[in-house]
Amino acid sequence: MAEEIHVRDYLAVIRKHDFIVIACFLLVFGPAFIVSLYIPREYEATAIVEVKSDSEKSGLSSLMQSFISRGADQVSLETICKRFVSRAILSETMQNLKKRYSNLDFGSSEALEHKIRTKVVPDTRMIEVTVRMRRDEGGSQKATIIANELVSVMQNHLSQKTNAELEKRYRFLDEKMKSVESQIGNSDRDIQNFLRDSGDDMVWSAKAEYLLARLSKLIELKEQAETLLSAEKQKLSDLKTKLKAEPEWIEYSRTLSLDSLWDKSRIDLAELEKELAAAKAEFGEKSSKVKTIEAQINKVREDMTNMAKDIMSVRTESRNPTYKTILDQIIESELNSIAYRAQLDTAERMLNTLSSERDRMFTEMPQSKFQLDKMRRQIDYELDIYKLLLEKKLEADIWANESADSEFGIMKGGLEVVDMAHPNNIPIKPRTKFIVFIAGLVGLVIGLAMAFMAEYIE
Repeated sequence: MAEEIHVRDYLAVIRKHDFIVIACFLLVFGPAFIVSLYIPREYEATAIVEVKSDSEKSGLSSLMQSFISRGADQVSLETICKRFVSRAILSETMQNLKKRYSNLDFGSSEALEHKIRTKVVPDTRMIEVTVRMRRDEGGSQKATIIANELVSVMQNHLSQKTNAELEKRYRFLDEKMKSVESQIGNSDRDIQNFLRDSGDDMVWSAKAEYLLARLSKLIELKEQAETLLSAEKQKLSDLKTKLKAEPEWIEYSRTLSLDSLWDKSRIDLAELEKELAAAKAEFGEKSSKVKTIEAQINKVREDMTNMAKDIMSVRTESRNPTYKTILDQIIESELNSIAYRAQLDTAERMLNTLSSERDRMFTEMPQSKFQLDKMRRQIDYELDIYKLLLEKKLEADIWANESADSEFGIMKGGLEVVDMAHPNNIPIKPRTKFIVFIAGLVGLVIGLAMAFMAEYIE
């Protein structure tokens, strides 16, 4: 049975080899602690800015947003982040710092580029601008100066770009408004001249409506006549088909007179055919007697053919009443077709006359109702454009006023400084407490492992 092991047994092993545990702990913890003391300290300063959206500023439309807005969507925020570390912004920042702090050395813009970090705060329109510097490079004081100056330069750049775009927009709006005002004046004069020379369009509209009503009525009459004519033609065709199927005369009675020799020859032919059948059965088909009987049969048939010409036939015929009825209906249908054709021709002539009059009316009108409506629509369209331009100019005024430099310089160029950078005396690197904790933990684990290994070897 295996021996049970208790916690006190482990403690006894540790006490027995406490020197090994302490030595390993010190060998790991000591160098790590010393190294952490000599690692260069790095400090950082962070400024937070918010990119204002156009809808929050003045409720601008999509046209204004696309024209002067930096935008607050993800692409625009990433673009602004990249501009913070662009060479133009960094160069201007370094020039401003050298002029303002001539006694301090800020290095080159290329070296400064690697010390700046920008990122978008998730689910917001805020951007964090962080500058990291070692103690020998100036620490948190210099990092704070650079971060704040970087934000100020970016605000100036955006403000200059916004002002240039606003100035360009003002010029465009002014020129467009003058052009639209001139067009409105010309359109107004054209309408006045039209009303003075041609009068109101109500008379022309009344005539046109009366003429169109007559044309509509004639078209209905023409379609009705065409429908009736087509029906009569179909009816006439059906009656003619029925008439062809009916005979004009029908047989009332028939009397036939036959010769007595015809009856005798018919009886003789029947007797000979019986004898021929009996001879074939008795003597065969090639016997002389069969041939004699066949000759007699042919002779009788020839005589009967000659006698058929002398048969007398008497037939009595009368007029078919169905044929007469159909013929009367055909005559009536043809008369109806002639009447409908005349009605259709009359309607077509009147329709052509009114169509010519309609075309002449619309052709001879110097300024038709449609032309006047077109002129009115044109001036309404120009007035709508003028109102839209006034709204855009007002929106531009509001945007220019809100984008102007504030008294304290917090809001500028569409960027609002939420939190300026401040010196932070706590270094972000190295993390001494964390290093010491990990080193102590690793040293303790190694020491315990060596102690148990030594016990096992013994």
